[in-house]
Amino acid sequence: MGDRIRGTESREVLSVMEELLPSQLRDVLTAIDADPRAPVRVVLSGPPGYGKSTALAAVARHYRAATVTVVSRDDLRTGKPAADAVVLIDDADTLAPDEQEVLIDLAAGVSRLVVTHTPGAAGFVAAELLTSVTRHVRLPGWTVQDVARFAGRPLGPERAAAVQRATAGVPRLVARCLAAPVVDELIDELRSELDQLGEQGTTYLIVAGVAGGRDIELLAVALGGSRDDVSAVVDRVRGAGLLAADDTVPPVVARAVRDHVGVDRMLTVLVRMLEALLVAGQPVLPIARELQRLGAGGAVVREGLEAAAAEVVLDDPAVAADLYAAAARGGSSRTRLAPAWARAAVLSGRLDLALRLGDELLGSADPTARHRGALVVGTVMARRGDLARGAELLRWSGEPGALLLADLAGVALGEVAAEEQTAAGTPVPAYGHVAGRLLDGIRESVTGRSEAALTTLLASADTAEATGMAHLLPDSPAALTATVALHAAEFDLAHGVLTRAAASERHELLLGWTAMLRGDLATAETHRSTVQERAGRLPPRDELFLRALELGLARRADTPDATRGSWAGAYEAMMRQPADLFSLLPLGELLIAAARVGEGFRVVAHRERAFELLTRLGRPMLWSAWLDWSVFHAAVVSGDRQAARDAIENLSGHSTSGRLVPAFAAAGAQWLAVLDGVIDVEAVLAGAGLLHRAGLSWDAARLTGQAAIRATDRTAMTTLLRAVKRFPSAVSGVAETAASALAEPPALTPRESDIGRLVVDGHTYREIGELLHISGKTVEHHMARIRAKLGAQDRRTTTALLSGILGGE
Repeated sequence: MGDRIRGTESREVLSVMEELLPSQLRDVLTAIDADPRAPVRVVLSGPPGYGKSTALAAVARHYRAATVTVVSRDDLRTGKPAADAVVLIDDADTLAPDEQEVLIDLAAGVSRLVVTHTPGAAGFVAAELLTSVTRHVRLPGWTVQDVARFAGRPLGPERAAAVQRATAGVPRLVARCLAAPVVDELIDELRSELDQLGEQGTTYLIVAGVAGGRDIELLAVALGGSRDDVSAVVDRVRGAGLLAADDTVPPVVARAVRDHVGVDRMLTVLVRMLEALLVAGQPVLPIARELQRLGAGGAVVREGLEAAAAEVVLDDPAVAADLYAAAARGGSSRTRLAPAWARAAVLSGRLDLALRLGDELLGSADPTARHRGALVVGTVMARRGDLARGAELLRWSGEPGALLLADLAGVALGEVAAEEQTAAGTPVPAYGHVAGRLLDGIRESVTGRSEAALTTLLASADTAEATGMAHLLPDSPAALTATVALHAAEFDLAHGVLTRAAASERHELLLGWTAMLRGDLATAETHRSTVQERAGRLPPRDELFLRALELGLARRADTPDATRGSWAGAYEAMMRQPADLFSLLPLGELLIAAARVGEGFRVVAHRERAFELLTRLGRPMLWSAWLDWSVFHAAVVSGDRQAARDAIENLSGHSTSGRLVPAFAAAGAQWLAVLDGVIDVEAVLAGAGLLHRAGLSWDAARLTGQAAIRATDRTAMTTLLRAVKRFPSAVSGVAETAASALAEPPALTPRESDIGRLVVDGHTYREIGELLHISGKTVEHHMARIRAKLGAQDRRTTTALLSGILGGE
């Protein structure tokens, strides 16, 4: 009866089916078993195919097991039942009018009543039966776990999930899908049921399967009738159990429809729908995508593809780019499509495609198309890192907002334009406004007003994200804001603006730089790995940031082999990226790495160009401080003491409200003193404290550790190593352990002491082996035991501890 699920109801099947009932209904069954005479009033609702009849049968079994008389719909005409009978009526909505009257009268005199009905069914008699104590239980679709439980046999999670997706969890379809040896057999069964629906029923399923079943006007157009006609057809299809609870078409039914009606009928219906939607100005995305999948062509289809692309360009630009490409393949003018198509390409990160489209526009005979091409290519070139070429094309485009962005690129190249040069013209509302704020913010950063610059840049980033302009600019406003914030050591601000912005490889890289500069190496490595795994070929500028991030992490982890391994790729990335204001941070890491691998001569030209650029801008401390700090470290590594002193001199004597420059100046002076063998513990700790307050915990720990390594006084060494724990960083735990080791020196064997002295003297493992007549492998084994005793994780810390311990022997 009704929508009973097919199959033999063995005890095992019945038990499983009861387990799949909603918890509210299982509670009802438990209550019946506990007291079958207690009052019960329940309305079970669910679409056809959801097991209402099976659920009602479960209620009947429990009552009969308790020897209670059960009255069904077949008994409504046989006279008044006993007062102690329980009334169980399936499909109450389908009762004849006189039967409904009998049921209503009957319900008033019994205390136990359970009926089932289909939501939305006309003449809902169950509404007459509802009272304040009636429980309304809705039968839901089955979850993946329900599917696996119903199968009654081992069913892997992937298979269960596939069945649930194909059937939308409709119990009737799940049972049939699991019973069919192959899906094609189920498709054949469903096709035979589609024959009974008639042409209107299958037409409804075609449209609903693509665009959903909620748009009554659309369905009326498809069916060639009125809204009332749609309701009748939907009721017929719903009654066949071929729809999910929300009237959408389960994938297995949609496939059966496609196989049943054929491609030609599908195309006829969908193109008619598309044409009607275009005339009405309604969204066309689902139908256009299905027509794209089917390979449909023609003028209406091309118009639909273009309209669908415009609908989705901000939410899913990759789909929009594919739709524009399909329209072009179908015969739409590439020149006409190129501006919008290129925009979708830029938004989806397909810069190479956008560049090709822009080049096509530049080669057009139409002046307007050429100017649009200049805007596209200029934007892409600047986004890839070639600011000079990008600025040239942006200026040539003549677009007011682009002129402002061209001036911004000029600032980044050391060419400060007068403010009045950018005031002419009326910028477009969003694009021009964001461009103007970006230019103002970068100009303010060059004049040294970092707080004002960041306020302006943050406003531009917020506007760009709110208006969807961020990806259409030569650089993300969030990225530019974060870059300025990093140069000002405003790490929390940089992290905040990047995490609020749309995800991109550039933002991920800058998050990695933010974490690395503040000493959180584990988080920085996570961001680096994410970009490495997720991104394909990066634009030159992003490639430089990635390679330099690798170098920076290797330096801070004190892994020389990793530095040498990363150097070649980083050097190539530097050669591909012209020097500009926004690439000074990665350049600084390359200067230090070049000194470490003994190839400082390779970066001289880039370093000089960077300082020439800064000089043209008036040597703004916001932008030059980090580069001077990097030059200082490179000089220390290469042993050029004069160059190190010059770098610190550039950082000294500047009046600034920021924390970074004074910290660099004080810490650098102490670093030089430490290198000269002068260890003033209080001065070192003061310099390290300034670095820490500026957010540079790793640098603070590094300065203190360097002083400890070179301290000849055991008390000074212990004090400095213990002080490192004030600066939370990756090395703090090691330093704390090291300080404890110095306070209570571990016992070393005579052989370990001999090896330790030779390590302190600077010998390699191979040289130590030759001096002690043992193998290098044996030396390495002893050193592993020494490090374990000392609690050290790298050679530098181990050497410092051995120097302190063995120096006292």
